[in-house]
Amino acid sequence: MTEARLEKPQRFIEYLRDLLDPEKHRDARGTAAALRRILAASDPGDPEDVRAYQYVEPFVQTESGWRRRAYYLVAGLYATHPEEDERTLCEALSDIWRREGQRDSLELRFRALVGADPDQLPDRLRRTVLYLRSRGEAFDYARLLADLLDWSRSDRQVQRRWSREFYGRLQADAEGQPPVRTEVKP
Repeated sequence: MTEARLEKPQRFIEYLRDLLDPEKHRDARGTAAALRRILAASDPGDPEDVRAYQYVEPFVQTESGWRRRAYYLVAGLYATHPEEDERTLCEALSDIWRREGQRDSLELRFRALVGADPDQLPDRLRRTVLYLRSRGEAFDYARLLADLLDWSRSDRQVQRRWSREFYGRLQADAEGQPPVRTEVKP
């Protein structure tokens, strides 16, 4: 993944990490609650709880449409499950899928996620992150945000890469090779 593509998403996740640190901010729990309520809004880019605005707006002033919604969505997801890892969301799902015997239900969940349009994506991502939280799995939120910002590309580059990350780990297992990270070209 190119460094420039990740720069702003990484800054946003670092900001959220700091904001939700109870050792640095007395009201971290209240802030996390306000950010989690974003996920209950019918449109994550326009949450009903105005407290979320003060935390996300500094990062979305120049964004509009889906890109704006993506920041709010990731803020809500991060507040729901603030555990981080170097793996992508799809790699974390793939690891569970392989470990639990390639259950059809998880593959169907993944396919629904990859096939989602921007209107379906918030609910499907919320369910996926809750699932990962229930399994104690973490992933890279900056990469998730960078991918969401490119979700509506006509070449479906993000969705194709997600599929390679999910299914590619299975192929690497079969060949006795370590999984290969998939890089994104701008």
